[in-house]
Amino acid sequence: MAALAALGVPPVPEIFATMEEGPISGGTNAGEAWLESHERSLGHFVAGRWLRPEGRESLECPEATTGRAVAAVPAGDSSDVAVAVAAAAAAAEAWAGLGGPRRGQHLARLAATLGGDRGVTLGALLALGGGRPLCRTLGADLDLGLRLLQGLESPEGGWEPLGVVAVVLGGPCSLPALLWKLGPLLAMGECRGDSWGQMGTLGTNGDCCF
Repeated sequence: MAALAALGVPPVPEIFATMEEGPISGGTNAGEAWLESHERSLGHFVAGRWLRPEGRESLECPEATTGRAVAAVPAGDSSDVAVAVAAAAAAAEAWAGLGGPRRGQHLARLAATLGGDRGVTLGALLALGGGRPLCRTLGADLDLGLRLLQGLESPEGGWEPLGVVAVVLGGPCSLPALLWKLGPLLAMGECRGDSWGQMGTLGTNGDCCF
C-alpha cells in the first residue's frame, strides 16, 4: 500500500468508492496526445485530407463525461456531405471492381492496422467522445469492432453494389455500432459518404480505398 501511495495511486477502498479508473499505462492519454498533435483543431476528413472550409463557425468538441472542450471543429453543412459523396463516387467503380475476396482482404488489413498501436489512440478518442470507460473502449469495444471487419466478403448470387451510401450519425456512436453499419456496406462494394455528428461536429469521409 505504501508503494502505491508513493506512486500517487488512490487506495483500493477509495477506488471502489469512486469507481475511478486507475492511472493510464505510461502516464499519457493517447487520445489527448493525438489531439495535441493536431493542435486540438480538426477539420472534415475527406479522401485522406483534413478540410477546413473558410468562414465557418467553430464548434467545441466536449469530453462526454466532464463537458470540457477537448478540440474545435468547423460547423458542417450539406455542402460537406456533397464533397464526401463526390469523393466516394470517384472511388466507387474501382472499389466495386475489386470483387468480394479482394475487398475482404482490404477490410481485414484495415482491422489489423487499427488493432496495432493506432488502437490505443482510437480507444482513447472513443472514450473521450462517447463517455465509455477507457477499459471498455480499449478492450471489448475495440475487439468487437475490429472483428466485425474480419472475414467480411460480399456473398455469391449475383449481388451488385449500388454505388454511394451516405451514413448519418446523430450523436456519440460506439465503434462496434459504427462498423456494424459500415463494414457490410463496404464488403458489398458500396462506397461511403459519412456524416459524423459525434462530439458536436459534422465531419465527412468519402474515401473508400484502404
